[in-house]
This record gives sequence, structure tokens and C-alpha cells, in this order.
Amino acid sequence: MARYEHLPLFKKAYDFKLYFVRLSRGLPKDFKYGLALEIRRLIAEIIDNIILANNNVDKSEYLKKVLLIIERMKIKVRILKDLGVIKTSSYKYIFESLIEISKDTTAWKNWAKTEH
Repeated sequence: MARYEHLPLFKKAYDFKLYFVRLSRGLPKDFKYGLALEIRRLIAEIIDNIILANNNVDKSEYLKKVLLIIERMKIKVRILKDLGVIKTSSYKYIFESLIEISKDTTAWKNWAKTEH
């Protein structure tokens, strides 16, 4: 099994997961157990797909999933911001993190294409 802990993309996704878990603890119950829980599950899917991509020759399928999940998350996070559930500063950090993860995923996907 290939190691994944060294991947910068994995580290960013993992750190983002920790940040969002801490953030969601302070949310009102209806959001904590609703929309925030959905986002936490999507972050877990991102991490799972990074691990799967790292362990497979054909990485593109998993990396495409990561990019799609990020787009789904952006909408859900924006809803939290627009409803005033999270602060603008938290939204900014989350959105910047998602952009970084997306850029790294795209770069890895492009690199994987050239390797085949």
C-alpha cells in the first residue's frame, strides 16, 4: 500500500477537516447536525479519494471526484455564510482552503495524465 501522509494535498485536506470539525462544534444544533454534518462527510470523501488516488495507477477517476465534491462543498459553505451561521472570516478561510485543495488536485490530475 502506498503511503499518503507525505502528500501535501492530503495534509491540506486533513488540516481542513480538523478546522471544520472545530468550527462546526460551535454551530447551532440545526446546522451542526444538518448542513455542517453533510460538509464533514464530504471532507471525509475528499480524504478517502486522495488515498484511493494515491493507491491506484489510474488516479484521474478519484481526482475528478475530489473536484466535484469541492464544488458541492462550496455551495453548502456559502449557504452557511449567507444565513449568518459562520463569520465572513471563517468563510474566507474555508473558501481559500478549498481553492488550494482544488488547485493541488488539478495539478496532480494533470501530472497523472502525462504519466500514462
